[in-house]
Amino acid sequence: MADRIGFIGLGRMGGPMAAHIREAGFELAVFDVVAQAMEGFREHGAHIASSPREVADRAEIVFACVPSPQASKAVALGDDGVIHGKAISVYLECSTIGPDYMAELAQGFSGSRISLVDAPISGGVAGAAQGTLSVVASGDPASLERSRPALETFARNVFRVADEPGPAQVAKLINNMLSTTGTIAAFEGMVLGAKAGLDVEVLLDFINVSTGRNVATMQKIPDSILTRRFGGNIKIGTKDLGLYIKQAEKLGIAPYMAPRALQVFADAIAGGYDKETMRIVEFLEKRAGEGVVVQGKPESK
Repeated sequence: MADRIGFIGLGRMGGPMAAHIREAGFELAVFDVVAQAMEGFREHGAHIASSPREVADRAEIVFACVPSPQASKAVALGDDGVIHGKAISVYLECSTIGPDYMAELAQGFSGSRISLVDAPISGGVAGAAQGTLSVVASGDPASLERSRPALETFARNVFRVADEPGPAQVAKLINNMLSTTGTIAAFEGMVLGAKAGLDVEVLLDFINVSTGRNVATMQKIPDSILTRRFGGNIKIGTKDLGLYIKQAEKLGIAPYMAPRALQVFADAIAGGYDKETMRIVEFLEKRAGEGVVVQGKPESK
């Protein structure tokens, strides 16, 4: 008999992840602080819980994907947290909360019958929708294997880096720092190209078969910048950079790149670009001078 699955946090990432689990036929219980986020699951037969604790009363394996370390701690260890659930035996934290907060969760679960698996995700909203996320995990190997059938409904790749929670968070912070600094560098280069009068689409085509390519040039700029669709959450990016810097300093490393990227975020927020991460390109365009826009050719009708 398959384990019953619980999912807490049905936002832009968690919602599609939970939907893949449901579509695979697992018995599912869900919770989100935004009631509207649960309605689609109600229509498809999932149990709609009133708290994380109720999810953990019904499901043996529970996933959480929430936006902040504080929210993660409340979901896991709060008065209505999963730690008080009657059915749960494996808890997978899919949020990016940093190793210090993960250590707090591990301490909170120590002595309980619940196995904590540190399992942050990567791949963005598109990856969540397509079921092609990557998971980097650390924790009890048997608990991870027990969770794998549900994990693989939304993740194409699952990597285990350690047998205890925490190291997976470090790996995820490194990934996010590389992604963020590469994105800012790509935006800056495209703005320079636009101001120099280059055809930005030809410039991008050149970069994407050359050594300067990265996820921003290959995905974010074509999909979100040339189209002016934007997207992303700048507060989450700020949070992740801060966690990376904190971890580096804890290890006695004075990082170069992350503080500079964080300063770009801070300057953009101060300039009014305080919601969508991709709108940092607008901030850089404004700094470059009036009329500079990184934009593709209009689509033919």
